[in-house]
Amino acid sequence: MGSIVKGIISLLMIGMLASFLVIAFIKPEQRLDLAYTELPLRDKLAGMVLNGKPEITLTEPEVNGLLKKALAIRPEVRPNVTVTGARFDLQGDQLTADVNVLIKRRIAAAATLRFDLVWMEPYLVAVHKETSVKQVKIPASWFHLEPLQANLNDYLPRLAAIRSVAFENAGVRLSFKLR
Repeated sequence: MGSIVKGIISLLMIGMLASFLVIAFIKPEQRLDLAYTELPLRDKLAGMVLNGKPEITLTEPEVNGLLKKALAIRPEVRPNVTVTGARFDLQGDQLTADVNVLIKRRIAAAATLRFDLVWMEPYLVAVHKETSVKQVKIPASWFHLEPLQANLNDYLPRLAAIRSVAFENAGVRLSFKLR
């Protein structure tokens, strides 16, 4: 009987140690937030008129702000998983996001998410492809996000519309037309 109790206590201690190690492993190393600045698209459009070229380029920080806004509107991305911070890095039509999440409102975790960036008029859409925690890939069945959408028409005057979108390393180039 005494050896059974010792075995149970040993298993509990191993379980507690394993839990502590997992929590320490997934703990965020950087402070991230969901603060964003509104896209100054109307100002850019005014510059476009002065320039005489019907296109502008959204910079990486501007794309970052658009997608952070999409997350800030609905930070609970799965039941019991809330995004508390993010930073997006743009490489053409690929995005990498460092995110901090809160699991069950208690456990802070960091992850790296990979997205494909696509244009589905009128939305700039980030489609989640992969998740990893400290270089360890997480199965999609464990964690998968719905696509993040930014409606670019919300930032345009009624007479303007987006003709085409091109993904470049330095940003996202938008070409315009009149409605």
